[in-house]
Amino acid sequence: MQKIFSMLTALITTLLSMVGLIATPYDEPIDPYNGGDPCIVEDETGTYYTYTTGMGVEIRKIVSYDDATVLEQKTVYFEGKDGVRGWVWAPEIHKIGDRWYIIACAVFDENAVPKGTMPNDEEYEEGNQDYYRYGFVLESKTEDIMGEYEFKGRLAPDGLNNIDGTYLRKDGKLYYVCSAYLDTGYQCIYICEMENPYTLKTDENGKNNAVQLSAPKLYWEKKGWSVNEGPAVLYHENDVFIVYSASGYSSGGYCLGMLTLCGDDVMNAKDWSKSLTRVLYHQPFKNIYNAGHCSFLYREDGEIYMVYHATQTKDFSKSPRVTFIKPVVFDKNGKPTFW
Repeated sequence: MQKIFSMLTALITTLLSMVGLIATPYDEPIDPYNGGDPCIVEDETGTYYTYTTGMGVEIRKIVSYDDATVLEQKTVYFEGKDGVRGWVWAPEIHKIGDRWYIIACAVFDENAVPKGTMPNDEEYEEGNQDYYRYGFVLESKTEDIMGEYEFKGRLAPDGLNNIDGTYLRKDGKLYYVCSAYLDTGYQCIYICEMENPYTLKTDENGKNNAVQLSAPKLYWEKKGWSVNEGPAVLYHENDVFIVYSASGYSSGGYCLGMLTLCGDDVMNAKDWSKSLTRVLYHQPFKNIYNAGHCSFLYREDGEIYMVYHATQTKDFSKSPRVTFIKPVVFDKNGKPTFW
């Protein structure tokens, strides 16, 4: 009886927290002014924060993971041999070996790179710069995250025009996961293996063999327009998850979905299963709407935090995207919950 009572109490507390009738320390943004596509990392030198700012990658040293007060700041500008024109989206910072890597996407010179595919409507008419948006990687020249970086190359798995790239690591191998466009125009989640943090692996025919892991087929993935984007990899014990954004970002239906690795082969789409429901959506009593494009912070004490952006009104045009954090909790079956 006591066990049943405890379970019911926990369930009721979770439900009340979800709708906002119980306040938590995570109901307010850590950065109430900025936050599109946020990422936070930590090392022995401090806590660092980046997000989409436009023409460069801004790295902020902040007080702590839950206090975005700026202590130091630098902006990384760059020119690559592939003709980067600018307007950077979704920067992430990763430590691999003794170097830091910034992985993001940017518009490239249309005379230097092939044209990608975009939705077939008037918004994406000939000449739209997004036809030339691809992933790219910068590598730090030293172990200093606030030091100098150099452009290492463009990432275009099998020539796919893509955004929101990130890394997945498993069994000693490194993979590139991104949101790429199909010929039909909508964005899907793709994965391909990497030789190193800035080079995609190729076969004897020069192919990257990118595999589509998810396409927007469920009703909550098609609000406004059909899209799967912003993949973020979550690790817990031996489990691997990909949390991604779905539906049009300004549609009022933006939300998070999740893929779970159920087999051993990350390059086999059949080894992944998709959540049938959204794993994070509007929380109206908390004034949290359009939650999307998350990343995960792994703290030294073992805690895992989701870092994500959301608006504070349902109407995307009436509120900026700001940065929130929340602890990731795992149930008895090892499944993460984000409410």
